[in-house]
Amino acid sequence: MAAGREEGSASVWLSAGLPLLAYCGLIFYLSSQSDLAVPGFVARSDKVAHMLEYAGLGLLSSRFFARLWPEKPVVILLLLAFFFTVVYGLSDEWHQAFVPGRDSSWLDLLADGVGGYVGARVYLWFWGRRR
Repeated sequence: MAAGREEGSASVWLSAGLPLLAYCGLIFYLSSQSDLAVPGFVARSDKVAHMLEYAGLGLLSSRFFARLWPEKPVVILLLLAFFFTVVYGLSDEWHQAFVPGRDSSWLDLLADGVGGYVGARVYLWFWGRRR
């Protein structure tokens, strides 16, 4: 391993993997709530809430992949983060189908994907500038 690289090291898993897993757990917890109140600034559109929530997931997943594989091209890291957020969004929509008072929607999944892409793109833009 070259000096200054953390690829595959425990510090990557602790500093980037753990926050990602914790955020996934938070999304799962929030999706399990039957009577989840949406903040006032997004009360009219739950799609905005989905995009913001998954922008965070896209940011954290792109951070994890960029720290894990720093030599990969940005486009590959973006695709990995986008794929991760969409698959997680799909599993979340499936999970919500079984929660009383919640429903599953392909429009929510679309909002999740858009948010995930934007969050990943923002992180990778800043990360790419630092490289």
